[in-house]
Amino acid sequence: MRTKTRAAIFFGLVSVTICFLPSLADACAVCGAAQDEATRKAFVGTTAFMTFLPLGMFFLVIGWYIRRTLQREEEETARES
Repeated sequence: MRTKTRAAIFFGLVSVTICFLPSLADACAVCGAAQDEATRKAFVGTTAFMTFLPLGMFFLVIGWYIRRTLQREEEETARES
C-alpha cells in the first residue's frame, strides 16, 4: 500500500509540473522571427507539408484498401467460374 501511495504522489507531482512547463518554454517567441520573405515562405511551406502529408497518407491507405478488396473479389469470382 505504501508503494502505491508513493507512486500516486510521484505521478501527481509530475502531472502538475508538466502543466507549468509550456509557460517556461516560450515556444511562440520564434513565430515573431518571420520578418523576411524567406523565413515566411519556410513557415508556409512547412505548414502545407504538415497539413497535406497526413491527408495524402490517409488517402493512400484508403486507395490501397479499395484496390485490395477489388482484387480479392475478382479472385473469388475467378475461383467460382
